[in-house]
Amino acid sequence: MAKFKYDEHLVQTNVPAFDKQWLPGQTPPNAGIYRCKNCGDEVAVAKGQPLPNSHHQHTVLGPVIWTMLVFAQEHPK
Repeated sequence: MAKFKYDEHLVQTNVPAFDKQWLPGQTPPNAGIYRCKNCGDEVAVAKGQPLPNSHHQHTVLGPVIWTMLVFAQEHPK
C-alpha cells in the first residue's frame, strides 16, 4: 500500500481514470503509482512508459491487472 507523510501534497479526487484497468505492456496516459489488482504489488511508471511486462507473474491469484493508485500531475509551464 502506498504511504505518504505530508497530506498537503496530495488531493483526493474521484476521476474515472482511477477505475481504468491496464494490462502489462500497455502505456497509460498518466505517470504515477500503479497497483496490481490481484496481488497488491505496486510500481512507479513515468509518463509515456509502458506498465511492466515481466514485473511479476502469478497464476493462483489471477492475471496481472494494473489500476492507477496515485497519478503525478504536470503543472503548466
